[in-house]
Amino acid sequence: MRFRLSRPAATLAAGLALVLLLAGCVPPDPIITPEPGPGATPVFASDEEALAAATDAFANYLRVSDQILAEGGANPDRLLSVATKEWVNAQSTGFEEARTKKLHSVGKTTFDKVSLQQYDSTAADGVGIVRLYLCVDLTAVDVLDANGHSVVSETRPNRIPFEVTFDKSSGPANDQLLVANEEKWGGRDFCA
Repeated sequence: MRFRLSRPAATLAAGLALVLLLAGCVPPDPIITPEPGPGATPVFASDEEALAAATDAFANYLRVSDQILAEGGANPDRLLSVATKEWVNAQSTGFEEARTKKLHSVGKTTFDKVSLQQYDSTAADGVGIVRLYLCVDLTAVDVLDANGHSVVSETRPNRIPFEVTFDKSSGPANDQLLVANEEKWGGRDFCA
């Protein structure tokens, strides 16, 4: 979830959790691309294709998540089109909290500095097939209460480094990537 409510005020934490390493930065870890086994057909023809697909998937995830939060956390199952069921379930508490406290967001979450951390064409059942490092930018996002007052902490960082994991869809669009996990990067802040 991209926001967390803390002691009295809510704070937006880019737990989408809504991306990295252009501008001369070096990725925190090397890119890992295991070779497919004999007879295996890679999902993507190249690391560049995997990076492009994951970048598009994350943009769609942020778009849907922003829409849900703008509508006060209503109908969070819409995330199922862009995220795994497990990840949607993990995010449901935050959306429920937004509904209960009558909070909604305004603005658009963006991301930049996208870097491929890993593309594993051999991933069993497409689980964890792609990992990205990216910077989520919340500069244009605010969370408002029912009276229109901001509940975002003044100390909220606006740019947050994340590692995002994607699974391959098992549905009709087998090459579609779904957000499976989003964790704040605990290493060097590559968003600065």
